[in-house]
Amino acid sequence: MKKVQRDALKIIGLKVRTNNANGGKDIMALWENFNKLWLQPKNGKFYGVYCNYESDHTGDYDLFVWVEDSWEITIPDGEHVTLVAGEYTEFPVEGKMPESVFAAWQKVRSSDIKRSYQTDFEEYYFDGKNPPQAIVFIG
Repeated sequence: MKKVQRDALKIIGLKVRTNNANGGKDIMALWENFNKLWLQPKNGKFYGVYCNYESDHTGDYDLFVWVEDSWEITIPDGEHVTLVAGEYTEFPVEGKMPESVFAAWQKVRSSDIKRSYQTDFEEYYFDGKNPPQAIVFIG
């Protein structure tokens, strides 16, 4: 884990309102929809953005999945969200997806870092040749 500064970043994508109590069903369905609409990101990066937390990790929150809003694309039912600029703690994701992402979130929940519950996100890099790589950023 290390702390990093991130600039604000506008994202456009698909959204679901969910919580951790449903075992990730809504999250997996959202990623499946993302995969059906898949476009190779120009910079190789795509995001899972967690925001609009009702309370903490036990309450409802919004999850957005997609790309930077600098693309000139139309996404059916697409919505916008902005990653809040500021300090984030990195949790590297290692191993097979999506299991390794779930494991990273388990590390987040068991850590003693202080969370703001404003914006957390997963940043994925995919070059089209190698398996995706990811980092979870906690604000």
